[in-house]
Amino acid sequence: MAFQFRQHPTATGDAARVAYYLPELPAGVSYQLYQHIKGYTEAIGQGPDEAEDAAFSHIRGYKARCLPDVIAKVVYQLHFNHRGLSADGLLVILESTDEDTAAIELAASILDELYGQLPDGWEAARQAYHAAVIVEHEFDRRVYQPAYAAAGSHDVPAVISDEQERLLEARSVAEQCLLRTPAPSISEWAIKFLICFDCERDMNGYTADLCDEARQLLGIAGTPGDDLSGELPLLEATASWTTPAAQPPFLSPGGLETPEVTEPMQQKAA
Repeated sequence: MAFQFRQHPTATGDAARVAYYLPELPAGVSYQLYQHIKGYTEAIGQGPDEAEDAAFSHIRGYKARCLPDVIAKVVYQLHFNHRGLSADGLLVILESTDEDTAAIELAASILDELYGQLPDGWEAARQAYHAAVIVEHEFDRRVYQPAYAAAGSHDVPAVISDEQERLLEARSVAEQCLLRTPAPSISEWAIKFLICFDCERDMNGYTADLCDEARQLLGIAGTPGDDLSGELPLLEATASWTTPAAQPPFLSPGGLETPEVTEPMQQKAA
């Protein structure tokens, strides 16, 4: 089985035979569900038990909008049923009895199948989003707008308005998945920025994540010893960035040539 829980060395709370890290959630978890998960995580760390139960009720009651949401709900339901907190403050899944072992193994088999159905990387997420936008746009242009022009917004047949809502929801789900998928370069990052803020859109919930990702792609993300916690140090680091210089052409006796790249040169460049 491809999916396996990773064992944590120690855990606090009830005596457990073993404790497991929570798996990393996939890109595309809905923003509201993600906020519920953050609230639950804080409640586990701070208590009391009543606060944990109340925080988890928001996760349990949230209607999943996409496959990443389903995965997130399975993961945090498992934690709620076998909840633990490690000495280093991380949520862990505790296995204390044979019944726990069986439940965790069943969850692992389910998660293995669910993770296997996720889009594989940026290009898959971009294509899924592109397809959702095309379908929604074509329906709007060919069906909804003519019906609206003929009857007005309040008289558009329910079958048409319902389908428009369904397509909007499908595009929103694909959009969130793309926005939470790491961009491979600053060019793809620009696509995410335009989705969030072009055409008078104002998706401020993604601002911090976009800034963090841009700094990482530009190579100005904080590293040990750097002080990018203040506004001016961060602006200085940002303003000092320049496009990496291209290698000069190789000058041979016969003129300019592109040098043949050998294996040692590739290793040196890496």
